[in-house]
Amino acid sequence: MRRLILFVEGEGKADAVPTPVRRLLTEQGDWHNLLLDDNPFRVGQVNKLVKHDFREWKHNLGASLKRPSVGGVLLILDGDVEKVGGNEFCAATVARSLASAAMQVGAGKKFSVAVVFARQEYETWLIAGVSSSAGRGLPDGRLIKSNAKAPEGDLDASPRDAKGWLDNIVEGGYKPTRDQAALTRLVGLEVIRARKLRSFRRLESTVSSLLEAIRHDRPIVSPS
Repeated sequence: MRRLILFVEGEGKADAVPTPVRRLLTEQGDWHNLLLDDNPFRVGQVNKLVKHDFREWKHNLGASLKRPSVGGVLLILDGDVEKVGGNEFCAATVARSLASAAMQVGAGKKFSVAVVFARQEYETWLIAGVSSSAGRGLPDGRLIKSNAKAPEGDLDASPRDAKGWLDNIVEGGYKPTRDQAALTRLVGLEVIRARKLRSFRRLESTVSSLLEAIRHDRPIVSPS
C-alpha cells in the first residue's frame, strides 16, 4: 500500500484539508492501494517555497520521502497572493513551476507530485458549501447563521477576503486555527460542486489522477 502525503500552509489547514481529500478518495471506492498519511507537512505560503530556486520546497519533498512507501505528494495552497517571485501571480504558471522543480528530487519517476491552488483561499471552498452548514453548530456550541448563503457570481474571483466573509456568518467570529477543520466537516461536497469552482474541480481531478497513478505505479507530475 502506497502513501499519499498532503502539503498545506499551516496548522488550521493541517487539520482541515485531509477531510475533503479523504471524502474524494472514498468516492473513488479504492482504499486497497492507498493510505492517506495523517500528518500533513506544514510548508507555509507559496513565496516561501519558490525562494532560492525552490530550496524549501525541494527540502520538504526530500523529508517527506523518509516516510515509508510514499506514492504521492499533494500540495494545496491558497491562491490569494498578488506576486510570486516578483512576477504577477498566475495559479497555473506557479503550479507548473513547482511541479517541475519537484522533478529534481524524483517526482515523476519515484513518486507522484501534484499542486493545487485554492482560489482565492481554502475558505472559498467553505463559502461555496456554506448553505449545507447553515444553522448548524460547531463543537464549542457556536452556530453558523441560519440564513448563511454563498454570494452569487464567480467565487474563484471574489470575495477576496474569504476569511472576513466567514467571520460575519460564524457566531463569535471565524478563526482558521480554531474553526477551519470543524467547518470543513460540516459542508457538503455536492453543494461545493454545484458552484462549479474551477479550483475545486482541479482538486477533484487531481485526486483522481493521483489515485490512478498510485494504483498503477505510474508516477505523474501535475500540472505538467
